[in-house]
Amino acid sequence: MALLIACVVPVFAHHSNAPYDMTRPFTVSGTVTKFFWANPHSYIELDSATDNGVEHWRLEIEAVNLLRRYGWTKDSLKAGEKISCTGARAKDPAVFAQKCFTVEFPDGRKLTATPIGEPPEPSAPRRSDH
Repeated sequence: MALLIACVVPVFAHHSNAPYDMTRPFTVSGTVTKFFWANPHSYIELDSATDNGVEHWRLEIEAVNLLRRYGWTKDSLKAGEKISCTGARAKDPAVFAQKCFTVEFPDGRKLTATPIGEPPEPSAPRRSDH
């Protein structure tokens, strides 16, 4: 029994939102370049046009088994599709990924990509002592 518990605890620790600043929700719109249907996390790669050119985003979403529960398939996103992702920014700006909570298509369809569905409302910034 203790061995079973020891094996389960690291799994829960891995699926934390700790790397993301849940007080800074954001939305990015652009064109899907790749959709990685994989475990332990799937990813959306997105090119977003800006005044200075194109920004490439890599957006982390949930694992395949959770995405299936929300109606996703490996064909839910295709390269060339226009989408908007709402999520939370990484705390470390050097991190390649942001967390994506919802995907919205131009026709108004939405796919939920996380159990919480939408990021929490922004709150006062936390004080950091380091």
